[in-house]
Amino acid sequence: MESKEKILSCLNILKRLPPTQIQKNATALASLIPDYAEELYQKIDKPLDIGQDEKGNQFIQSEFNRDGDSFRSHLTNQYYPSIDDAVYPSEALRKLELKANAVFEEYRRLYYEGGLSSCYFWDKEDGGFATAWLIRKNVEKSKGIEDGSWSSINVIDIKTDGKSKWTYKITTSVVLEMNIIQNQDVGKFNITGTLTKQKEESYDAPAGNKDLELFHIMKIGTLVEDVESYLRSQLDSVYFGKTKDIVFQTRFNEGEKHFIQQRQGLAGEFKQKYG
Repeated sequence: MESKEKILSCLNILKRLPPTQIQKNATALASLIPDYAEELYQKIDKPLDIGQDEKGNQFIQSEFNRDGDSFRSHLTNQYYPSIDDAVYPSEALRKLELKANAVFEEYRRLYYEGGLSSCYFWDKEDGGFATAWLIRKNVEKSKGIEDGSWSSINVIDIKTDGKSKWTYKITTSVVLEMNIIQNQDVGKFNITGTLTKQKEESYDAPAGNKDLELFHIMKIGTLVEDVESYLRSQLDSVYFGKTKDIVFQTRFNEGEKHFIQQRQGLAGEFKQKYG
């Protein structure tokens, strides 16, 4: 079986397994195809993890800053645990990475009012580069919610025609997990959902490539904001809207069933007395 077929088979299996156990199941499937494990992980949308450096500073762990079992921090540019012969972004790209993280942190603060964000950049052989803009926010316990998390994964592929045109292709996935507090009315259930959207735009760079770093950050940031806003609205209208419809219909059916039972009971009593 070809590598592509093996990976597709694993992805099909994951679709049929409980979403709440995706990390456990993904690890188990990856152990069956160790030669293609890294490629499999890159195709799986799962909640982002959080790591920390030796000083306790947190950063997001993902397939985009992983090398073996170690993860690179956007803060220190070091891997934890430390490894030899690790892959690092070029000096120019690292400089762009630091600026992007500063901008994205402000974006996260305004849109998410908390959470953790990390941006990672890496060079490509075709002269372009790629980057991942990531957000993880834990849902604190509140009315009706035990716990949960929101993971936003924005992967942008950037390529150039070698002249002045730059093309940005973004793939954004939102992964939501929520555990609902158990009670007599609705019992206990889990909400897990994933939405994905792609978008591609091309732009001409400033004359003489002036302020090219700012140009890249502005174009990438605008794409991230547009696609994330779309997915947030879709998640609210489609996913939560459908959940509300299901809960309402369930309660309606239960109420109708109770009404029928009462009517049958009254009919039986009437028949015994007057039949």
